[in-house]
Amino acid sequence: MKTHFILSTIALLIIVQQSWAQDSTSARIDTVAAQIATPAAKIPVTFSASPSLGFTYQGTSKDGDESEDMQWLGQLQAKLGYEGSFFQFNSSLFLQFGQQVAANSHPRNTQDNLQFSLVPSITLSSNYGLRLFLDVTGETQMGKEVIDSAQASFLDPLFLYETLFLGHKTHLASDDGNFDLVLVYGAGYAYQQTYTQHFVLAQNRKFVIDENNPLSNVQDQFTANQGYSGIFQLDITKNLGSNFSFKESFKTVVLTKLGFFDNVKNSRVSSLLISGLSYKFLSIDYTLHLVYDNNISPRRELDQTMVFGFKLDI
Repeated sequence: MKTHFILSTIALLIIVQQSWAQDSTSARIDTVAAQIATPAAKIPVTFSASPSLGFTYQGTSKDGDESEDMQWLGQLQAKLGYEGSFFQFNSSLFLQFGQQVAANSHPRNTQDNLQFSLVPSITLSSNYGLRLFLDVTGETQMGKEVIDSAQASFLDPLFLYETLFLGHKTHLASDDGNFDLVLVYGAGYAYQQTYTQHFVLAQNRKFVIDENNPLSNVQDQFTANQGYSGIFQLDITKNLGSNFSFKESFKTVVLTKLGFFDNVKNSRVSSLLISGLSYKFLSIDYTLHLVYDNNISPRRELDQTMVFGFKLDI
């Protein structure tokens, strides 16, 4: 993990340095200010979607034993945004699902992530890029899996948070359109909910759940917490040549309960890093997904994938 993260960071720094060193000047501006300065953009709406698919196949035959194994991974990253002079709206969707399929056995899920965010904001100061954000985000999985002996399925559990935070947004773009960077960071107040139907939260697994003691006796469908939030988000796009591009998207959110120093262990940390190189319809993508949530598991969950496959940029 450290090697992938270091390589990704080095690549990011090189690209940023090259872009700033270009003869075409880059302006460090707020997105709203950029929209006002470009009258030709009558409809300030942006949309992008990048579905990708990769797979591997292995077949062996040794000493009369034959085996076949195939792994596939599908991924979708989509974004929709509106940038007005006072009101802005951004939304994102990340979907990742993969399986390992072998002869004479049931398919086994290797990756299963679903995240969506709705982020309206209003401008407080366009000169300083200061905004008031409302971030509504949900995280779940699409299939069935076992997390620390607890059965999980679609929307069970579903983690939701709504955070109202004061933040800064910077948009850095080159004149020739070959480089684009968006940086958002801030801190605020958060309301967190974990929705469960049959999934048993970590703190309740010590109880015996049966007909005489149903789950509803020890756990509500909605487990709510209030606390503080910290958000950092970075999106980079760099055209390296004809039909050759580099993209990186990173977002990390830290949510703590009220009484921070008494509840550090009960904090939730969620990070998602997507980094990839694309040439026409071919791509190599690296994804890192880190979650620490004491309600779900006392241990952190870390998924990493690196896939060479097919990708379509819309």
